[in-house]
Amino acid sequence: MKSRLVFALSTLVVLRASAAEVACANADSMAGLMDAWTRGFTTLHADTPARVTLQAKFSADAFDALLRGEVQVAPFSRELFPTERTRYLAKFGGEPVLVPIATGSRDTKGGTHAIAIFVNEKNPLTRLTLTQLREIFARNGRISTWGQLGLTGDWTEKTIAVQSMTVRRDTGNPPGIVNFLEHALLPGRAWRTDLHEHVDVPGGPQALDLIVRAVAADEFAIGYSGFAYAQPRTKTLALAVDEHSPFFAGSVGDVARRDYPLARTIYVCLDRAPDAATRAFISYVLGPEGQAAIAADTENFFPLPAALCAAAREQLKSVP
Repeated sequence: MKSRLVFALSTLVVLRASAAEVACANADSMAGLMDAWTRGFTTLHADTPARVTLQAKFSADAFDALLRGEVQVAPFSRELFPTERTRYLAKFGGEPVLVPIATGSRDTKGGTHAIAIFVNEKNPLTRLTLTQLREIFARNGRISTWGQLGLTGDWTEKTIAVQSMTVRRDTGNPPGIVNFLEHALLPGRAWRTDLHEHVDVPGGPQALDLIVRAVAADEFAIGYSGFAYAQPRTKTLALAVDEHSPFFAGSVGDVARRDYPLARTIYVCLDRAPDAATRAFISYVLGPEGQAAIAADTENFFPLPAALCAAAREQLKSVP
């Protein structure tokens, strides 16, 4: 009898130890969501619980843990840096599995917010396309004066002064916003060489504040920042993908629906062969309960539109 009991207990221990568990990393801006998602998923899937096993500060820290095999899910509040993509390819032998799970906020300072294009309030311009922005921001771009955007009179020959964050940090990586703009506007192209670059001042204003201040002080300037950084003597421009597309001013609805072209995306990064429990967890995040948690979170991210949730689920199915 005793031997049978010992055998039963040992079998129970083995079964518990072999039960699947989804190990997740955290990051500061994703802390509330990852906690909500892991709790909600575990309530429905007690046999394959999801747990936050790493409290990371930045997405880069979560990514390092993913590469080490310590977690199956790494939250990303930005796109991967080129160096991260290279490391992922070297580790897993294939393109990163980066699944969109939410839309960034509209006007929350910090975090992952939509990008607004600011000009001086005296500027007659009211809108731009991403095609035009690309030629303004890119090295050897075709647009360098306000006259090339249709402005006349005193504006015709005035050079466009581009206010920007520093495009490379000491690490060699760009700031997250610069990285986003390189994906959205400048794939395969470099930044123009005469940017007016700004950096965060320790204990003082952020670069995003300084960019808008510079635009307020120079009627011939243009810069990017967040809607929450708006200041007197500046205005934001409506944007369209190209000349054949509708323009959107960047209202809350524009960003939430992802009509606004410079809305941001929140992702999770997985390894090249996510197991069944990990796939189930991401499906939960993309489902009604997971998306409802986004709307309730303090970061003010937006749930993905239904069509994008469906596309993300299909993306997950296509992963080997």
